[in-house]
Amino acid sequence: MCGFGDKDRRTIDPPPIIKLLVTTMDGTLVPESSIDYSMMIVHAGLWSKDRKEERGLVVNPTSIIAKSDIPSSTVMPVNAPLSTRNLMGHCTSSAYVLNNHLGQKGIYFIFQDLSVRTEGTLTLKFSFCNIKKLMIQSPDELTNTRGSVATEVYSAPFKVYSAKKFPGMTESTELSKAFAKQGIKIPIRKEAYYRKVSNNNLHNQLKVDVPKTTVEISSSDSEDIGSFNESEARDFSQEYRSKNIPIEKRLHK
Repeated sequence: MCGFGDKDRRTIDPPPIIKLLVTTMDGTLVPESSIDYSMMIVHAGLWSKDRKEERGLVVNPTSIIAKSDIPSSTVMPVNAPLSTRNLMGHCTSSAYVLNNHLGQKGIYFIFQDLSVRTEGTLTLKFSFCNIKKLMIQSPDELTNTRGSVATEVYSAPFKVYSAKKFPGMTESTELSKAFAKQGIKIPIRKEAYYRKVSNNNLHNQLKVDVPKTTVEISSSDSEDIGSFNESEARDFSQEYRSKNIPIEKRLHK
């Protein structure tokens, strides 16, 4: 979930990746080397789970004035609440020729920067456009057709969580790892550092496994008073700071 603040933004994971397949009239697959992909793009839009309603806009809650905030002598404003984008990030992708995790070359459109502001189950609609083909069409042809969109495809429904209900990140897919090695800016995570807590609560918090380190704490006269692992040191510090007891005083007891 992204929320309405810049610090709340979390991207869709794993990132949506679209592969372009071109076939002839008889169904024969056209090789990538024969396709001019230089001006091909795909645009991502946000839709409802049943694909019937567009969800690209949402009311910004900061634009709604509560009645309790307005004096009784003030005339209520008649302006409608302001709408803002629900799907954030780069919604358009150019074509990339890349090798997948199996070493197979293909033409891909990658959306590694998308995030959604509101909670719920939604779907993405991807619209393909070949700009080069549009440049050779007459104005009448553009008017009598959908013009820019050559074909469309929907993603499977996905769930957007609030920050409190977020179950945690998963390990990056093999396809994402392969593209990242080829220069695509996709954040890559390792399972050892990002995993879910194994219990029956589906809305548990993310647990991060970090290498154990040693934190040494000394008194003001530089006397070494022992060592703690990182977790113990954090708990120790928080406990006595909450009671306003200096660490040096507690250690000398």
